Amino acid sequence: MHALEVFVTAARCGTFSRAAGEMFVTQSAISRQIQHLEDNLGVQLFIRHKRGLRLTPEAEALLPIVEAAFTQIARACGSLRNSEQVLTLRMPPTLATRWFLPVLPSLQARLPGLDVRLTTYDAWEPSFESSDIDAAIVQGRGDWPDVEAVPLFPELLTPVTSPDLARELETPEMLRDKPLLHCFPLSGWPIWLEAAKLQGIASHRGQIFDTLELALSAATRGQGVALGDLNLIQESLRDGVLVRPFPIVVNRGISYYLIFPKSRALVPKIVALRQSLEEEAERQKQAYAALDLIRVTTPD
Repeated sequence: MHALEVFVTAARCGTFSRAAGEMFVTQSAISRQIQHLEDNLGVQLFIRHKRGLRLTPEAEALLPIVEAAFTQIARACGSLRNSEQVLTLRMPPTLATRWFLPVLPSLQARLPGLDVRLTTYDAWEPSFESSDIDAAIVQGRGDWPDVEAVPLFPELLTPVTSPDLARELETPEMLRDKPLLHCFPLSGWPIWLEAAKLQGIASHRGQIFDTLELALSAATRGQGVALGDLNLIQESLRDGVLVRPFPIVVNRGISYYLIFPKSRALVPKIVALRQSLEEEAERQKQAYAALDLIRVTTPD
C-alpha cells in the first residue's frame, strides 16, 4: 500500500525529488519503493528523461485505478470518523422540497449536534446497498423485506389549481372541460374521479410530467388541475398560489414510511430521527382529523 501511495505521488509530482519533498523522505527512498513495486508487478512504471518522469502504458492504466481506490478508502474512513455526527436521509424530490424543508428547522432543533444531509431520488424501492444513506422516506404499503418501515402519514389526494382557474370550477363535474395534469405513476386521477362518482371523464387526457413538483408548478400557472397530496401543498395553500376547489380527499392506502436497515434500528441517531419524524407526523395527522376522507382500496 505504501509503494502504491509513492507511485501515485511520483506520478502527480513528475519527479522523484519533488515526490520525496512532498512525502518528507529521501529521493533514494522513493526510488526504492518504486523499484519494489515494479519488481512485484513485473512491469516498468516510469521512464526517466531530462525533464522528469514519463509514465509507461502500464502505469497509465494502473494510475486511475489506484487513485480511485485511495479516494474511496479516504471517503469511507471519513464517513466512519463522522458517522455519529452526520445523518444522510434520502427521499423523493417533491417530498423534500414541499414537506421536508419546511420541517427541517424544527427537526434540527430536536437533533442538536447532528448534521442532517439530504439527497433526493424518485425510486419506490428502498435500497441501502453500496451507499452511505442512513435512512430514507418512501411511498408504499410498508411491505418491503429486510428494512424497518415506520409509517408516517398517508398520501391524501385532492385536486388543486390556480385561484383564477378554481373560480371556474363550481362543481367536480366541471372538470370535464378542464385540462388535467398528471405525474408518474398515472393511477391518481382515475381513482379520484371514481371516488368522486364522476362518470365519462377521460382521466388520462392532459399534460404528463415526470414529477409531482412539475405538475404542481404547472397548476400554479393555471395550466390545468393537478392532483396534489395535502401533505405536500400546505405552504402553497396558505400562500394562496394553489386552491382546493373541492373538499373531496382520497386515501388510496399508500403512505409515506421512514425506512432503514433493521440492523440500524438501535443506532442513536436513527432512534432520534424516528422519534422526531413520528412526532411531526402525529401533528400533521391531527391537522387532517376533521377532513371527510374517501378511503378506497386499490390492488397492490
